[in-house]
Amino acid sequence: MKKNMGVWLDTEKAYIITIENGKGHIETIESEVETRVRFKGETKAYSKMGNQFINPAKRMTHRRRHQFKQYFENISTKLIKAEEIYLFGPAETKVHLAKHIKKCTKLNDRVRKVESEDNITENQMIARVKEVFSSEPIKVKARIGH
Repeated sequence: MKKNMGVWLDTEKAYIITIENGKGHIETIESEVETRVRFKGETKAYSKMGNQFINPAKRMTHRRRHQFKQYFENISTKLIKAEEIYLFGPAETKVHLAKHIKKCTKLNDRVRKVESEDNITENQMIARVKEVFSSEPIKVKARIGH
């Protein structure tokens, strides 16, 4: 029987929904991507270091990119056994995961659909994944990118 998987994700956590033999199972992966913490006297452009204010944008961007890469690697290892993958969620994180999967040789042709979806319950996630995989696939050769 086919093993289909759906992933609902945002920057905080990912829910991996596995549909096998008509039954759904959910596994949660927590993200370690940091949000920006500001100290008193800081602005968007500068952060405080001792008595000085510095611009940490480049360092923070690099660190955040590394954290996202680790987050996507953790998700990808769970998706290895999937025949088809459905990605959905409220933010642009799903698009970045689709790009990451496209680069992974073991998973690159398995993404069936990527779409936006607001916060929903776990039962709604399972129902949505079952609905997507019960319909016939639409094979569209499209490049995922910004």
